[in-house]
Amino acid sequence: ASGNPDVSTVHHWLRSDSGGVHRSHYPDGSPVWIVGGYNQVTRLLADNLMSADKADSSTGFLGQSLPPALDANLLNMDGARHRRVRSLAQSAFSARRLPAQREVVRKTAEELVATLPDSGWIDLVEDWCEPFPALVIGRLLGLPEDQLPAFQAAARPMFRIDTSEAGAGIRDSLGQMLMLVMAAVEGKRRNPGPDLLSDWIAARDGTDKLTEEELISLAFATIIGGFENVTALISAVLADVLRRPSEPVLAIVGNTAELSRLVDEAIEVAAPVNYALRRFPLADLQVGEHSIPRGETVVLALRSANEDPGRKGRPDVVFGYGRHSCPGAALAASEVM
Repeated sequence: ASGNPDVSTVHHWLRSDSGGVHRSHYPDGSPVWIVGGYNQVTRLLADNLMSADKADSSTGFLGQSLPPALDANLLNMDGARHRRVRSLAQSAFSARRLPAQREVVRKTAEELVATLPDSGWIDLVEDWCEPFPALVIGRLLGLPEDQLPAFQAAARPMFRIDTSEAGAGIRDSLGQMLMLVMAAVEGKRRNPGPDLLSDWIAARDGTDKLTEEELISLAFATIIGGFENVTALISAVLADVLRRPSEPVLAIVGNTAELSRLVDEAIEVAAPVNYALRRFPLADLQVGEHSIPRGETVVLALRSANEDPGRKGRPDVVFGYGRHSCPGAALAASEVM
């Protein structure tokens, strides 16, 4: 069951009506297909003919108007280029790196807890859920401590939904964030450390390495995946846990295995990402009785898949599925714990 019954009702309809395939339109009038149900969603997420590259759109899909260095990130790549960049980048999120990254998470959490008042009103979203992931990401990337406040200020406006009256401000914030990351990259070339930027600079496959643009785009994708989503996830998991009876929750706080199980359960219930990033079929696509033309936009309903009774214990898709699954999923889960 979802923490939001209205959302669950929508996703029940998405997977049960019309064979789980629905044709609609974006606000600009371009067509979009929405697909629900565990079998269909996981099959299409794993299908090599479902591209994430906007160049494969036949309807002129543009998405966000980002600078080229940010737009060319793993979320918008596919095929050989995606395999190459992901292969070079993913060692930074390996099991070997995870303990040190979790230590950054732990220390940052302790610092933030120390700033909370001992009594009185606490706004957990403003005082904890928002600053925590941004501080963690800044430190994991390897930004200097004195640059973290500027990094937080630059990143936050990027995730406003309504940009109609704030376009210039968001462009300025993007520019500030780019300069901070570029300066950090230059610093890490001289003095590498135990951080993501240093790992990516050192990543090699024979003579192949990441370009400057790819380094910046990886940092941007990490911010997209780990700032807004984790902020929402921590908020939703806290809300879910606080609604539970306090005695059984407190009883397992010191039990790592039980606490991990509780957090995994809460993450699945409270997952903030209801839909996977859009895809574009490289050939006409048959889904059930529906034929989707090559290049038209397809959106896959992750929550519909997770809540599908037909899933029957199979892995959830909270952090995606297939070649575009989140490489930092274990790290994100550790932030919630």
